[in-house]
Amino acid sequence: MSAFVLMLFAALFSLALHRTFVFKPFVLLMIVLSGFLIFLKTPVLMYGFAQSSATNLFLLVIFIALLAFTLSEDKEINITQSLFIGAASVLILRSATLLTFVFSFEAVSIISFAVVGHIRSSIQADGAVKMFISGALATALIVLGLALFTFGGGNFNLSLSNMHFNAFMEVGLWVMLGGIFYKLTIVPMHAWAADSYANIKPSSAALLSGIAKSVVFVAVLKLFEPFFIQTLHVSIFILIVLSVLTMTLGNILAMFQKRVGKMLAYSSIAQAGYMLMVFIAVKSSYAQIGLLYLAIAYVFMQTALYLLLDNIGGGISDITLDDVKGLVKKDRLVSFFFAVQIFSLAGVPLLAGFMGKAIATYAVVDAGYWIVALIALLNSTFSIGYYGWFIKNIYFDHSVKQSRVMSVTTSAKIAQIILLGGTLFFGIFAFVVFHTSFCSL
Repeated sequence: MSAFVLMLFAALFSLALHRTFVFKPFVLLMIVLSGFLIFLKTPVLMYGFAQSSATNLFLLVIFIALLAFTLSEDKEINITQSLFIGAASVLILRSATLLTFVFSFEAVSIISFAVVGHIRSSIQADGAVKMFISGALATALIVLGLALFTFGGGNFNLSLSNMHFNAFMEVGLWVMLGGIFYKLTIVPMHAWAADSYANIKPSSAALLSGIAKSVVFVAVLKLFEPFFIQTLHVSIFILIVLSVLTMTLGNILAMFQKRVGKMLAYSSIAQAGYMLMVFIAVKSSYAQIGLLYLAIAYVFMQTALYLLLDNIGGGISDITLDDVKGLVKKDRLVSFFFAVQIFSLAGVPLLAGFMGKAIATYAVVDAGYWIVALIALLNSTFSIGYYGWFIKNIYFDHSVKQSRVMSVTTSAKIAQIILLGGTLFFGIFAFVVFHTSFCSL
């Protein structure tokens, strides 16, 4: 677990470097070194954890996103918290048992609470409180589910692939998944996210919605795949209903938002529906590839958009569509960054978002659920409406009031170039994900 140790050390030591000129160079160096250790595939020496080529690739993507976050963010405490998120990401993606997964998941949750603690207004306080309450409820469900699973004879210190599930164990695992889905903004457990992601500092939303959420999705499929396969006669109906409701409601509600942060929050809920759709195709050989591709694309897209929102708003969370009208006349490069990432979210070809949705949809068709795939395609088409409206405001409208948009720093633009590179690279070079994913998560 060398990368985990290095990231944890970096997070702790960075606290002593706050307000010094070496802080950012130290953090950037530690992220690069951690990524290098992942690339070298250093051995995992702790029981209950395991690595694979696919999770190593995803961790490299996470570290690239953290590198961009560090360049873009101006609050030192937020950068330190991002290092803790990176360390927890290594743990949860390499978890091989329920015990290590729950431990790692709660580590991510606790750090997430700290991330939203940077409060500058009553709006951000409202978002932080709602996130804390939802997190507490999710944790209670996870603990209850683990207790039921253990009562039924389950061993939380073994891989689920080595077990046969009785009724108590199945109920326990579904209660656990209920708590996890609560944090993953699955309908009907989504309401907290619309306010939390929209109201907290946008750079904090970039960490939580763009990075942490994607990490948990990949870790859940990796750990619970044997359970879904063994109980497919029950799980398939639940997953179809939740996936379709999540992607549809998220897109519909996003259509009516005037605040950019809230539109992105509902879009994030819809994206969770697309990711959950892959769980339906768990027996398809393309399921893991589809989720990994969606998660990689989502890390780059969502992180970039929330960081841009943070940059142009100076950390405030109430930027509206009126504020970004005519943005192209003030900053063409920032407008271009917005456009490419929005187009990727919409699923425009040659961008990572398109490849993620295409492979995920193919996995569902391959599994025989073509109606779900059709609903996903209709939802993706429907989402072009509000994504296109956002682009229209930036490129074709004129500002009607005094704009609150601020200029973007050079380091923040470099961060956006890094994230843009990821969106373009994984949109064109699909073989990178295909090669690693067939080695299994």
